Amino acid sequence: MKKLLLLSLIFGALISTTTHAQSGPSASNQPAKQQPAPQFTPEQYATMLKEAKEKQIPMLVEKAGLTHAQAEKVIEINYEIRQQAGAALQGLNDTDRAAKLAEFKAAKEKKYSEIPLTAEQIKAVYAAYEEWGKSMQKKQGH
Repeated sequence: MKKLLLLSLIFGALISTTTHAQSGPSASNQPAKQQPAPQFTPEQYATMLKEAKEKQIPMLVEKAGLTHAQAEKVIEINYEIRQQAGAALQGLNDTDRAAKLAEFKAAKEKKYSEIPLTAEQIKAVYAAYEEWGKSMQKKQGH
C-alpha cells in the first residue's frame, strides 16, 4: 500500500509539473514582452561614462596604442552609439536588428575616423575590446 501511495504521489507531481510547464508563457505563440531600455538621468550617465573612462583609457592606451585624448573620445563615441542603439533596437526582429546593428557599426567607425584614427588603430581598438571582454569573462568564471 505504501508503494502504491508513493508511486501515485510521484506520478501526480510529474503530471502537475509537466502541465504547469506547458501552460506557462513560453508555450504560447505570443512574442515575449521586452523590457524597456533603462533610461538614465544625466547624472547617472555622466557617472557611468566617468567610470568607464577610468577603467578603459589605460587599456586603450596600452593595447591599442592610442593617446589619452583619443581613448577618451573612443569611449564617448561608444557610449553615444550604445545609448542610441538601446532605444532603436527594441522590438525589432532578427533581420531588422542585424541591419540596424550594421548601421550603428558603420556610424561608429565613421566617428572613429573623425577623431582621427587610422584603419589600423580602429582594428587595434576592436582587438583591445575583444581581449578585454575575454579577460572580464575569465574574471567572472564563465
